Amino acid sequence: MAKRLKDLESKEILNTREAASLIKVTTQTIKNYIYSGKLKAIKTPGGHHRIRRSDLQSLGFVVEEQKEPSQLTAEELTNAYNRLLNQYIATLEALMKALDERDIIASGHSSRVADLSCAIGEELEFDETEARELRLAALLHDVGKIGISENILGKPGRLTDQEYFVVKKHPEIGEKIVGSVEFLKPIARSIRQCHERFDGKGYPDGIAGPDIDLKARIIAVADTYDFLRSDLSFRRALSVDDSIRELKKSAGTQLDPSVVKIFTEDVDRQRISYHTQH
Repeated sequence: MAKRLKDLESKEILNTREAASLIKVTTQTIKNYIYSGKLKAIKTPGGHHRIRRSDLQSLGFVVEEQKEPSQLTAEELTNAYNRLLNQYIATLEALMKALDERDIIASGHSSRVADLSCAIGEELEFDETEARELRLAALLHDVGKIGISENILGKPGRLTDQEYFVVKKHPEIGEKIVGSVEFLKPIARSIRQCHERFDGKGYPDGIAGPDIDLKARIIAVADTYDFLRSDLSFRRALSVDDSIRELKKSAGTQLDPSVVKIFTEDVDRQRISYHTQH
């Protein structure tokens, strides 16, 4: 086994099984990275993927011969932790992209909401821990939809009252999902509250104003903006200017006016000027 690992460490071109073995993940995880665009791969004429060792390294995977833990410096331990964290987030992004495919909004919605939320977090000068938790919460804000029927999520027309009642359960489902994972417990509250309204008319708890978690208020603005900027089955995407006008209209009712102000006035316009198609 040790000899086989040593042989893999010296190979420059790996197949998906070898790459998975080398970095101790499943073959499907490697494929998820490839399909989500996180990992570059060469496709053979037979349709098989080949991965360069350097591309694994650029993604943050450790593919060199490993040291014993006692030999690692503090900096190496920090770097190893950050690489592991980046791999974890990349896996969540791939999973959420697959979940987004079930909804009426364009695939990649969760990642876009995460990017927009982080842009607001930067303006608020979030520290490293706050920024990481914001990205994770935004990325997973709709994870509870995994418990909602695809027939409801992908329905092109207006939802019935019963269907809307079911959809409104997804923040609570999401809270339970992330609350069962130790690493994600700090963001459970944000996920539960990201569909609350600033005026107290949201769900699931009907809380208002500053009682709503700040990260949830940020995600609500980013989520609304991406919804407005996306093509849907019943309307075309709004322009950047029209979307910003709609956000301002919702400030103080649906959305936190201070977060809307930061998003519309301080976030670099280039970061919010995109267009999505289903």
